[in-house]
Amino acid sequence: MKKPTAIALARDEEIVACVPQYVSGPGWANAPVWVYIRSGSGMRSVCIQPMEQSSEMHTLFAAGAAMCSALKNAVPVKRKMEPAL
Repeated sequence: MKKPTAIALARDEEIVACVPQYVSGPGWANAPVWVYIRSGSGMRSVCIQPMEQSSEMHTLFAAGAAMCSALKNAVPVKRKMEPAL
């Protein structure tokens, strides 16, 4: 197993969310953790692949993915009829 990835944070940055996500398509599957980082100048995200995740991330992944999915599905959404630009 590869050494877990350490994310470099600037002085004014903080991690505001980590989203474990099961994704797949025909013939492939993945389980990355998306890390969202906020600073005074905006937001950025970092994708941590399974082989770069810490043992704690692997342990919490399934529960975190279930919670994130449930929270996402709980957000009230009103779809517009016109396509997005």
